[in-house]
Amino acid sequence: MLTATEERLLKYIEDCARKNVEGKSFYKMTDILEHAFWISEEKAYEVLKNIISRKHIGNSKNEVINEYIDMLKKGYGSIQEQVDVFGGDKFSSIVYTAEKRLKKYEGGTFLDVLREVYKISDEDMPKIIKKYLGFLNSASFIFRLEKDTFHKFLQSDLEELDKQFDRFVKL
Repeated sequence: MLTATEERLLKYIEDCARKNVEGKSFYKMTDILEHAFWISEEKAYEVLKNIISRKHIGNSKNEVINEYIDMLKKGYGSIQEQVDVFGGDKFSSIVYTAEKRLKKYEGGTFLDVLREVYKISDEDMPKIIKKYLGFLNSASFIFRLEKDTFHKFLQSDLEELDKQFDRFVKL
């Protein structure tokens, strides 16, 4: 049984892997593993051998990624090590840093929060607000701009998650 954190990290690994192979075609199944999970050719052959010994899978990117994720779930490799290969748990770092800054924040507008807490520049502000508002859903015309939905937005958009992480690292 996986913990909630492990489930979240596995989802992050899967999202990163799918993004890494998006729009690419591959000649060998090991190439899929190498590009999706940033592993060495030797490790890719080892993983593929393990996958093939357990079951027959097709030659699609999705099937190979799904099988490796399943292997991580079953303890074949370390979930944390794979997350570290992708640059660490950026989401947790962002949430932790934002929470610390929110405690010191003295109030203001939504734009002030983005500027002071999340360190988003004025030139990036319109783009991220547009993306964030596009992410929000509501059955009626009532939307709440809150940190939890903003964090979910960051978690759902790997590109914005990386940009936000870079903003925090540059300080």
